[in-house]
Amino acid sequence: MKIGLALGSGAARGWAHIGVIKALEEMGIKIDIVTGCSIGSYVGAAYASGKLPELAEWVESLTEWQVFSLMGVGFHKGGLMSGQKVFTALEENFSCETFEQLDMPFGAVATDLYSGREVNFLSGSIASAVRASCSIPGLFPPSLHENRWLVDGGVVNPVPVNMCRMLGADFVIAVNLSADFRPQSLVNREIDHGNNQKKTSDFFKRSHKQIQQWFKKDSNTSEVVEEPLIKEAVDEDDEPCLTQECLDMLEPALEKQQEDDQDSQTKVPAPPAPSIINAMTGSLDILSARVTRSRLAGDPPDILIEPQLRDFGMMEFYRAKELISEGHGSVERIAAQIRYHLSLDEAK
Repeated sequence: MKIGLALGSGAARGWAHIGVIKALEEMGIKIDIVTGCSIGSYVGAAYASGKLPELAEWVESLTEWQVFSLMGVGFHKGGLMSGQKVFTALEENFSCETFEQLDMPFGAVATDLYSGREVNFLSGSIASAVRASCSIPGLFPPSLHENRWLVDGGVVNPVPVNMCRMLGADFVIAVNLSADFRPQSLVNREIDHGNNQKKTSDFFKRSHKQIQQWFKKDSNTSEVVEEPLIKEAVDEDDEPCLTQECLDMLEPALEKQQEDDQDSQTKVPAPPAPSIINAMTGSLDILSARVTRSRLAGDPPDILIEPQLRDFGMMEFYRAKELISEGHGSVERIAAQIRYHLSLDEAK
C-alpha cells in the first residue's frame, strides 16, 4: 500500500508540516508520495529531496530580522515582498534541481491567474514550481511560467489530496492548516482573530521602519546594528516604495469611526481596526478555509491532521520551533486513529 501525504497552504504556519512529518516518521510510517500547496510545496520539496532535517535546522534558527531580509519586504511591483532569497535558499540548500532527481514522487499546485485553472507541477524545475505555488496574491508577485501568470495554488486547491491519488497513493494523509479559520471558529473568536491579523501589519510596519533607518542620510549617527540584514532586504533592480503614502497603507482604517460606534452603542471591545494588509490577509484566510472545506468534502483524505494555529500570524516565520512542536502534537492527538487505519503495531 502506497501512502501519500498532502501538505496544505498557510504561509508561516506551514512550518507545522515539519513537525507532522517528524511525528509520522516516529510512528514508523513510510511516506511514498508527497504533494504540496504554497508553503506545503516548499516543505514537501525539501522532504522529497531528503533534506527536511537541514530545512528544520535552518528555519528554527531564523530571527525576525532575518525574515525581513529573506522576504525582501518593500512595496515591489506585483507584491509587498520579492521573496527571492527564500526560493534561492530552497534551490541551493534544501532541494534537488528537478523533479526527476527526487527520492519520491512529488507534486506542487499553482493557479493560472487569468483562466482560474489549477496548474500541476510534476516535472522540470522544482524551484520554479515552488515559487509559483507560493505566490500569495498581494504578498508575492505572480510567477510567469510557460506564458502563464501563476499565483498561489491555495486559490483553487489548498490541500492537494487529488494529486496524491493521481500519483498513485492508496491511502492519503492530509494536513489542513486552515481549520482555525473556518466561519464558525471566526465567529466564536472574533477578538483573537482580529489580534492575530494585526500581527501581519505590525510585521510590515517594523520592517519598513528599519528600511527607512537604512535610507536616512544622517551623518551624525553611526547606525543600526541590523543594517547588513536590512540592506539585503532591498532588491537593487526593484527598490521598494517608501513614500508616506505607501506607509499609510499599513495603518488601520476608520479607527475614529470605530471609536464613535463603540461610544454610541456598546462598551464591548471591538476587534482591532483593519489595515489594507489585514483586510487582504484576513480575506485570504477565510477564502482558504472555505475552499479547503469544499475540496476536502469532495475528495476526502483517509486521515486529516489539523494543527491548532489560531495564535500564529501569517508572517511569523521566526516562530518555527513553536510551529513544529504544534505540528508534532497534532499527530500525537490522533495517533491511535492513524495506527488503527494503517494497522500499525502499538509498540512502534
